Amino acid sequence: MSRRLVALMILFLILLAVFVVLVIRAENRNMEQLRNEYPELSEDALNLRNDALRLWAIRLPFGFILPLLLLFTGFAQRISVFAGERFGMIMSGIIVGLAIFGVMYLINLPFSFYSSFVLRHKYGLTDQTLLRWLELSLKGFLINDGVLALLIWIPYMIIQWRPDGWWLPMGMLAVPVAIFLIFVSPLIIDPIFNNYSPLPDGQLREDMEVLLERGGIGDAEIYVVDKSRDTNTMNAYMTGIFSGERIVFWDTTLNNLQEEEVLSIAAHEMGHYIKGHIWKGIFAGSAGIFLVLYLINISANWILKSSGGAFGFRNIHNYASIPLLIFLLNLFLFLGNPVTNGVSRRFEKEADLYQISLSQDREAAVTAMTKLYEKSLGLPRPSELYKFWYSTHPPIEERIEFYRTEEFLTFGGEES
Repeated sequence: MSRRLVALMILFLILLAVFVVLVIRAENRNMEQLRNEYPELSEDALNLRNDALRLWAIRLPFGFILPLLLLFTGFAQRISVFAGERFGMIMSGIIVGLAIFGVMYLINLPFSFYSSFVLRHKYGLTDQTLLRWLELSLKGFLINDGVLALLIWIPYMIIQWRPDGWWLPMGMLAVPVAIFLIFVSPLIIDPIFNNYSPLPDGQLREDMEVLLERGGIGDAEIYVVDKSRDTNTMNAYMTGIFSGERIVFWDTTLNNLQEEEVLSIAAHEMGHYIKGHIWKGIFAGSAGIFLVLYLINISANWILKSSGGAFGFRNIHNYASIPLLIFLLNLFLFLGNPVTNGVSRRFEKEADLYQISLSQDREAAVTAMTKLYEKSLGLPRPSELYKFWYSTHPPIEERIEFYRTEEFLTFGGEES
């Protein structure tokens, strides 16, 4: 293995450790400031943030170290050789994929259990049973990793066909698949995890239908999902495109908010749809897919060339390269966080403006947002570094100020 490759790996891990330290220090300073600015702030919210930060500080570097361990220990190569000697390309791909994804799932299982079960029970964010948690975890593995393992031979067939330029046909295949999943997920995948039912008849449904008509999407379906089985927090979202568009409310949202607050949240979710955020996300995501695949192609080939066979293989079309591709995918998605999350915050701001403009109710937007954050033990704001790198939404204190002061827009998009 070349000294340059070893030096780059060591440098990356050092920089990652420095990043973790900087974020934790920035967050700790921010929480001290919040204690002074918001004396009524819940201690549970601050303690939850500290616990979550400690877990994040472990999981972030571990997400890079684990695939490297599968490479350097030769585990991936041994599984690949075992399957390749006995089976053809398709079956060996399934075996190697299930082995690698299964090992990564099992190793990450304690972290997932602590973050999504132990911590959430500790702070009263869920009443979920252990059996239910296991059910969702296993379903997630089977649907995500299991399906990927069954189909892993397809991208590797493309890589074998075009070892130096595979990223282009792979991107051309991945984009329509991603769009297809946007269609299919609300109808097929989401109901595997939770029960969806139409919003019952009544005043809320009537007012919701009027709101949808005012927004020009009266054909959208209105659903309630039984999230109270899994969480005490609240949320809503709008998904689907064309005839599959639907607005979905967690039952916890309907149980904890007043009708005008629910309508205000609905207006926000409609804003994402009206402002074309789904399609904008598809176009931006498509460009991102090609870029990330191109960078992975260049990086993977260079790493394999510089490794001198240290991993037990030299070609990217070997199934043993799966951990290498996972490492590089995690790397480029991590480095791209500031861009993708910056775009997300901009989308949220546009949806916030549409929300108050359509509902003409600033106070309902403020109270609904306040209840959402209090119920989830959210903080008024993160540190600037964390916001820049990780925040998908503007901080609540910014959003409340925005709700109260921003000029309304007309439905045509002009300021009134």
